[in-house]
Amino acid sequence: MTLRAYIALAVLLAFMGLGGVALYYRAEAADAAKEAQQAISDRDTAIAANTALQGTVNRLRAAYDRNDQLTAELEQKLADAKTAVLERKDALTALKETDATVHDYLKAPVPLSLRRLYDR
Repeated sequence: MTLRAYIALAVLLAFMGLGGVALYYRAEAADAAKEAQQAISDRDTAIAANTALQGTVNRLRAAYDRNDQLTAELEQKLADAKTAVLERKDALTALKETDATVHDYLKAPVPLSLRRLYDR
């Protein structure tokens, strides 16, 4: 073979190597594009999941606030009931001390049939 043939063969091999490298980088670029698309899809899925979870968190916070409000209302009602019971007790004590008829009535034993009714 002549020198020209060797040079032509070397040039041909160089172009083939360059073409192979170009094909390799093209395949890598396609893989990178697929990975980028998958990353975008994963991001969108995560955003949707976070949005749904944020809605759940907001509902739980609203329920927690409502429970706090109901607890405060119940505590107020219990305090009011306690005050009313104490006022009635004081009024009954004062009435027993000032009115002999009421004192004698309240001192009388409860009839057995009525006691059975309340002991159930």
